[in-house]
Amino acid sequence: MHNRWQQTTRILVMENVLITLIVLVVLQHFSPIKWSWGLVLSLCCGLIGLAIIEGVITWHQQYNRQKTIDRMEAKLRQMSSQQFPPHILLPQSDPLYSLAQAVNQLESFQKHQTRRAELQEKELMMIMRYLPVGVMVIDHRRQVQLSNPTMSELLQVSVNSVAHIYTKDIQLYALTKLIEDTITSGDNQRATITLTPAPNTQVVEASTVYIQGNRGQFQIVLILYDITEVYMIEQMQDDFVSNASHELKTPITAIAGFTETLLGGAKDDPETLDQFLHIIADESQRLIDLIQDVLSLSRIRAQNTTELTLSSVAVRPLITQELAVVQQATDRQHLTINNQVDPDLTVTSDAQKLNQIVKNLLTNAIKYNRPQGSVTIATHVGEQSWSLIIKDTGIGISADDQQRIFERFYRASPSRSQQLVSGTGLGLAIVQELVNAMQGTIEVVSQRGVGTTMTVTLPLIAPESD
Repeated sequence: MHNRWQQTTRILVMENVLITLIVLVVLQHFSPIKWSWGLVLSLCCGLIGLAIIEGVITWHQQYNRQKTIDRMEAKLRQMSSQQFPPHILLPQSDPLYSLAQAVNQLESFQKHQTRRAELQEKELMMIMRYLPVGVMVIDHRRQVQLSNPTMSELLQVSVNSVAHIYTKDIQLYALTKLIEDTITSGDNQRATITLTPAPNTQVVEASTVYIQGNRGQFQIVLILYDITEVYMIEQMQDDFVSNASHELKTPITAIAGFTETLLGGAKDDPETLDQFLHIIADESQRLIDLIQDVLSLSRIRAQNTTELTLSSVAVRPLITQELAVVQQATDRQHLTINNQVDPDLTVTSDAQKLNQIVKNLLTNAIKYNRPQGSVTIATHVGEQSWSLIIKDTGIGISADDQQRIFERFYRASPSRSQQLVSGTGLGLAIVQELVNAMQGTIEVVSQRGVGTTMTVTLPLIAPESD
């Protein structure tokens, strides 16, 4: 700045000296007055002083103008790095006033756009965080740019927020093939993919969206929607139809076959007639039991689970009553019954539902027991709940079958033709529905060839005061 001032002053002095010399030459030739050298020197000094003053004023103006330009330049640099210094304020008479106003308006617009973008980004991240659908954005370099927590839960991995190759998170072939097919074809894809096989089945509907960008760049948006519950319901519906059809077909086929045989002439043999009629009667009762169990399930589902008919129930007499009903089956297999229920135990519960739970569990414990085995009934009372425990020494249930024994019509036997115990396959399904209606839980512990322990835990309900 000092050099610029010196240069400006020097130019002004030279200009004034030149003007003075021109004026003197003109006066010398055209004026009658004789100019002395002292007068000329005084005039030159005055003009030089005037030039210096003019130079100072000009330098000061240029200095202020350059200072304003430097502020504008610094302000623009800060704006480029998302920093927003105060506005530059100038009087309207300043030559740079319009430029300063334009810079201030540009800063205000950029600040508004930046805040708007930050707000939109926060809203997007909030939506992504609580979105019940897994979302992942993959760029043209196959690197993950964005992923939400639901995607991490579905993939069962912690997705790094730093850009990385997507195969570090996605290693399932079916899913990587879906992404690669999208990249190759440039078309959106959709498929139903099993992320986790049985017994902890997890099924998702995977969709990919291809987004074309500039200069050959693109993005792939991967969306995973958990349809495990829907998938399981569909499987259960298919199994229900298949199993129900089989359960109905078996007794109906037997009844029709033996009836046809009797009509064909076997009725004339009294011994054969009596044998076939007993078989028809047994199969008819099997049909009746099946229909009654299906109707029981329908009634339980139709009832409001919050509506319970509560009363004071003495547990041991209820167990004794049910044991008397199955006494014939117990004697037939020579089973030992150990009733360890506290004689003084009284709970507030729905007597009808509790009676049905005990009936089904005792029936299973006897039906699937081995000859000369045992059945033990016990209870345990805690601070907020009580448990009914029924243990048998029967054929047991494998670990894989334990995941499905509460499904309707499901049988742990590997083949229906090998089934040695008759039944509808709905007993445990009914028990679970009843337990759920009573806000309780049921737990099974079993081992093949050793036995099974069923534990029903129900909440302790305070008796209603009169």
